[in-house]
Amino acid sequence: MTEVVYYKPWIPFWIAAILAYGYMDYAIWQLVKSSNRGQREPSRNGWTFQAVRIWLMEVLIQRQLLALSFSRWVIHMLIFWGFIALGVLSLFLVLLLLAEISGVDGVRAYFLYGSGHALVKVWGDFFGLCLLLGLLAASFRRVVNKSRQQLNDQSDFILLAYLIWLALSGFLLEGLRLSHAPASISHYSFVGRFFALPWAVNSPYISLWLTLLWSIHAFSGLGLLLYLPKSKLVHSFFGPVVIALNASEEKERNDIYWPKVKDHRPIK
Repeated sequence: MTEVVYYKPWIPFWIAAILAYGYMDYAIWQLVKSSNRGQREPSRNGWTFQAVRIWLMEVLIQRQLLALSFSRWVIHMLIFWGFIALGVLSLFLVLLLLAEISGVDGVRAYFLYGSGHALVKVWGDFFGLCLLLGLLAASFRRVVNKSRQQLNDQSDFILLAYLIWLALSGFLLEGLRLSHAPASISHYSFVGRFFALPWAVNSPYISLWLTLLWSIHAFSGLGLLLYLPKSKLVHSFFGPVVIALNASEEKERNDIYWPKVKDHRPIK
């Protein structure tokens, strides 16, 4: 059995991607500008070693949220790092494609079909699973184990459903591809192989189904870029960044979360 080669509509995808990224960058820039209105200019001496260290702790580890609620922190970390890691993987695959177009031979084949294939597959499946588990846990927390302080509206459920669909469609695409892939390729897809579809093994339309599902998954991802600036998700990424940018000033003022945030736990 050989792996199926199927058509991917790269040209319309890249056109849509450029437009979506352009809109997202513009919308986020407008949000940043509006959030800075009425605020004083940050000090040029603010980026000390201490400030950078706090920035890393707040953005990468999100210490403030950890101090407030361990369960919320775990869920947020699964979603946050799932997105970041999968985004890095997508960028890496694009760089491999550009390297091949530029005439650098062997690098893309090594990571897609050679010994480096294991790294790509394990990376994608592991962080895809982290993202999916984080989204399912967030859904459970909002629907079943909702705290009294937590307010839900329709946009919360739409966003969660959309993100879960993105994660599941990625695994469905991988499972459909693995239905026609040799065991040596599917071995490292420890999550995607459970989404393999037995009926697809003998289907004469497997290439068409792969193209259709790839297009749905890829363009759904671009749709998220359009929705991101208007969603609550943008605050999940901006929140720790804003905290970190003000790290030096807040440390000098000894704000409540520095360093005794544990004394102000609103939610378990």
